[in-house]
Amino acid sequence: MNAPVSHPPEIAASLEGATPFMAQYLTAKAGQPDAILFFRMGDFYELFFKDAEVAAAALGITLTKRGKHQGEDIPMAGVPVHAMEGYLARLIRIGHKVAICEQLEDPAEAKKRGGKAVVHRGVVRVVTPGTLTEDSLLDARGANRLAAVAVRKGRAAVAVVELSSGAVDSVACSIEDLGAALAAFRPSEVLVTDRMYSDETTRDALDGSGGVVQALAGAIAEPQAARARIERLYGVSALDGFGAFEEAEVSALGLIAAYLETTQAGKVPALAPPRRLGESGFLAIDPATRASLEIDRTQRGEREGSLLACIDRSVTSGGARALAERIARPLRDPLAINEQLDAVEWLLERRDLRRDLRDALKASSDIARAVGRLALGRGGPRDLAAVRTGLSIAEGVAGLFVGQVDPLTGQPRRIASALDRLTLSPDVSRLKADLIDGLVDEPSHLARDGGYVRPDYRPELDAARTLRDDSRRVVADLEARAVAESGVPFKIKHNAVLGYFLETSAKAAEGLLRAGPDSPFIHRQTLANQVRFTTVELSELDAKISQAGHRALAIEGETFEGWRRTVQALALPLQDVAEALAELDAHAALSEWAEEVGAVRPLVDDTTCFEVTAGRHP
Repeated sequence: MNAPVSHPPEIAASLEGATPFMAQYLTAKAGQPDAILFFRMGDFYELFFKDAEVAAAALGITLTKRGKHQGEDIPMAGVPVHAMEGYLARLIRIGHKVAICEQLEDPAEAKKRGGKAVVHRGVVRVVTPGTLTEDSLLDARGANRLAAVAVRKGRAAVAVVELSSGAVDSVACSIEDLGAALAAFRPSEVLVTDRMYSDETTRDALDGSGGVVQALAGAIAEPQAARARIERLYGVSALDGFGAFEEAEVSALGLIAAYLETTQAGKVPALAPPRRLGESGFLAIDPATRASLEIDRTQRGEREGSLLACIDRSVTSGGARALAERIARPLRDPLAINEQLDAVEWLLERRDLRRDLRDALKASSDIARAVGRLALGRGGPRDLAAVRTGLSIAEGVAGLFVGQVDPLTGQPRRIASALDRLTLSPDVSRLKADLIDGLVDEPSHLARDGGYVRPDYRPELDAARTLRDDSRRVVADLEARAVAESGVPFKIKHNAVLGYFLETSAKAAEGLLRAGPDSPFIHRQTLANQVRFTTVELSELDAKISQAGHRALAIEGETFEGWRRTVQALALPLQDVAEALAELDAHAALSEWAEEVGAVRPLVDDTTCFEVTAGRHP
């Protein structure tokens, strides 16, 4: 059963009589008519009109009023910015789309334009069930996929993307097998054309997917337009390098590309090249049979009690997702099946290596999802720390396998392939070294909080921090030098008018006043008993101290952005490392389970013989 789909709220579309603020809101809302609009106002996201009524009912928050529009009261509700993710999760869980409209400038800048100027705002993201990236909104051990379905020339296709990790897959199939192909991915959200949405021949497949169904304009799925969008998404001039896709696959991938353009507000996610999955390579399991077998969820929708829960011994979130994918989409090709069994058996026979591998992986991080957030500009310093940790673990894991190669048989192909991907390129190695040198061990969650760049990494940052945190000592040092250079008993003081200044008695200042313009001590003010001076260095110090805090945060922000851009540029090799660690974890998990229960490797060939001796269900 699909979750309820958001319907366009009934708001007053006319701007006539609207205040500048409300005109700004209505303009933003007009661009997102089918989403609930979170409109940033200081420390709150405010909701108005029908959005406020829907959110108040769904979230149990207070519904109030704010002014009038065209003679009618304006319903209003709000959620605190710091608690937004919890409210967002509840709305997404029941099938709503949420558009985030942020303040795009400092309110102080708006005030410079006049007392009634409105802070610039804009929609920076549309959050939907299939486009989540935040850890707090995701199941760490389960994939969160956005799927798209298209039918062209009697053939169907399913394209899926996991935005949080960057994986993109497509599979073409017969219309009859569409339900099985779609259900295997367990999508959170399914995109279709408006025509297909009302087509009875595909209705059962869509209903059986379990995801929220979103209908898009049919023109988006036209092959030529779809191809252009995919090429734009990947920054390529042709799709030939990705493989030979059927027309239906291009249409489905085009729906995803169009949806990402809209929901990510122009930000380009870090996506792997689309991987074409042959329909003959996997066992087709229709939705009813899948539910009955309780492969990854029981019939109550719970993980506990499913086949996956019984055999999952993975120690990383990426490994758990990789194992879940294997179980959900069983292989049919005997060669591919035996390659996986080779890897499991090889690790089963090497208990010490498997123990060391699993111990190392327990300390790993979710590189794939950290990279996904950083590429979209949603990540923070902790995501950089996750990348650093994951890369360090990858090198350590690769080292465990040194000397573990049998000279006669070698390593299983799946193991060798994973280890090859753990070999860091020079660029990735430099990133790891840079993060080790520059990022503190336990960084803050948000970049704007600062404090995540190590001392001695950037001299100009150290200087700004010294001024910010130790300004008294800096001022005292300057005061001592001024006394030593002049022989005058100066005291450095501060007020709101002059800032920092050198003060001494009128008698002690007589010599400096006679020195003239060549003196480094510049006269600022004469009082009844004191005379005040400054120097070029003190004036510069005054400005630096007042700006030091802002300067320190700006330098850290600049450093973070440099690291973030590097991660974005290296997204594909970083995703390769993440995928390799996940595969090794999945292999080792199955080996661990096999040892626990005494499982025996099956003999798999291309015959139709099925023989089981003393078998039992897991």
